[in-house]
Amino acid sequence: MKRRAALTAALLILAMLFCQIAFADSTLIAGQGLAVVSTVPHDGEEGKQVSNLAVKIVFNEDVSNTANDTLNAGHITIKDPDGKKQTFEITHHPKAPNELWCILKGDLTANSEYTVTVEAGVKANSGDVLSAPYTFTFKTRNTKIDNTISIMMTIVMMVIMMLATTRSQGKQQEEKAAKGKGAIASEKVSQTDPYRLAKEKGISVEEARALIAKEKEKVDKKNASGKRAREKYEAAKAAKEAEVERRLKEIHDASVYKVKAKGSLVAHGGTIPKAVQKKLAAKKKSRRR
Repeated sequence: MKRRAALTAALLILAMLFCQIAFADSTLIAGQGLAVVSTVPHDGEEGKQVSNLAVKIVFNEDVSNTANDTLNAGHITIKDPDGKKQTFEITHHPKAPNELWCILKGDLTANSEYTVTVEAGVKANSGDVLSAPYTFTFKTRNTKIDNTISIMMTIVMMVIMMLATTRSQGKQQEEKAAKGKGAIASEKVSQTDPYRLAKEKGISVEEARALIAKEKEKVDKKNASGKRAREKYEAAKAAKEAEVERRLKEIHDASVYKVKAKGSLVAHGGTIPKAVQKKLAAKKKSRRR
């Protein structure tokens, strides 16, 4: 009996311990509340497109109830470097109930950093609300560099096409030269002794001389035609190379900012990078102290 009583008591103690642990775990989960799990773009991401951008915010709970969209939109802000709010519309993905998609209505500024703040108060379907704000930043791509690369790629493609055309024309010239081998053979005829040719052909010396003169005239015409074709080809090749050089120079000149006289960047219409502005402000502040 004592042994059974001891065993029963041990089982009761184990059961109580297990229930206590389960209760503590369930309490921890219930008290976790609404939280941001991840974002797209992620914090500090660069090179984002300036048009048709969507900011995705992923939570640990279901936020797909459209009745909360107006409330939640009022607790999310997307600001440019000057602090101006960007307009957006909240939408949902049918297969991702834990996500809020903020579809921007306008285009963003290139090469600029934007700040997204998910403020406390965003509401989930369960009624839980975000207790602390969540902030992250992303940067748009430099479209000026993209345009320069695009132009350079276009020029490269043009050069490749010109080279291909040049090679094609070279092959055509080779084919013409191959066809002109008959003219070379005729040239040999034109250099033949008329007496020997008359004897081989069984014709008179006058007829042999006339045949040689006729063949020589053909050779001269073909040689003159070949010379004109080569000159035309060389002129066209030089013109294409000059055009490529001209376009490359235009691109280079367009990418180089020239000033008429020495002076500050701001004096010539430029802007000081924000990182430099912060360092200058910090130096001024330290000097005042």
